Amino acid sequence: MKKFDVIVVGELNIDLVLWDVPFPEYEKEKLAKDMRFTMGSSSAITSHNLSAIGSKVTFIGKAGKDAFGDYMIQNLEKVGVDTSGIIIDTSLKTGATIVLANPPRKALLTYMGAMTHLFIDDIDWELVRQTRHLHMGCYYLQTGMIPDVPGLFKTAKKYGLTTSLDTNWDPSETWHEDIYQVLKYTDIFLPNDDEAVRIAHESSLAKAISKLRKMVKILVIKKGEVGVSVYSDSEELDLPGYRTEVVETTGAGDSFNAGFIHRFLKGDSLMECARYGNACGALAVSAIGGTGAFQDRKRLKNKIDTILQEQ
Repeated sequence: MKKFDVIVVGELNIDLVLWDVPFPEYEKEKLAKDMRFTMGSSSAITSHNLSAIGSKVTFIGKAGKDAFGDYMIQNLEKVGVDTSGIIIDTSLKTGATIVLANPPRKALLTYMGAMTHLFIDDIDWELVRQTRHLHMGCYYLQTGMIPDVPGLFKTAKKYGLTTSLDTNWDPSETWHEDIYQVLKYTDIFLPNDDEAVRIAHESSLAKAISKLRKMVKILVIKKGEVGVSVYSDSEELDLPGYRTEVVETTGAGDSFNAGFIHRFLKGDSLMECARYGNACGALAVSAIGGTGAFQDRKRLKNKIDTILQEQ
């Protein structure tokens, strides 16, 4: 028996979400309709929401010794995430993202901070051994880890873990092919449709899917409100998204990841994994911030069940 269901290796940064905002202009002051200071970062949001829906989660990352780092760690611990693998470095600053949210679209401006200083030597291998599944988010932002991610995933597989990867956007927009070495050891690959085309360096989503599905056991293409497509050796699934009132879209894909991985580790079919992931993504956009809709754990199951019953 393993102590944890999921170990997440990833970034920690806060989100300052400004909602319903005009585009900024130099020397002019613009007004936002609403604001929320909340947990940010793909990896942390996935970890938080995985724990909120019932998985046992531990986290490896790096933060500065500052208010932002304290906030992130405290909020992970509040939902039961084990944070013993988080390193506090007094020489670094915890990262932050300003989200300009005009649903269904958003723009993000990020200071990466400590996340770029996580290295392979910071990995607690004993934590890895105690876990069933390894997940990594924001691959392109974790520049200190990138050269060693293939080795991280390969070792995780050696220890008997299944693996999943969500790259998120590449700020350099180079979409380097080094990632293909990681995909050799990836069980579940979770890009959105735009990212998939760029990662595959193809001219269409169909061509990207044809290329990427040969590299991983399970390819999951997230398509926002349109839904999701899932591919394995034996299955091809297309599921529409759930209809919901969109408040703010930050963390929708990360919440989908949480739902999909949670059900995958329970041994559910890919159809059920995708349905549950879609429900978690739909729930996420009903509140401001990627974890806003996952705060009330007592009501969370009923909320997700209600969404599932609507389709």
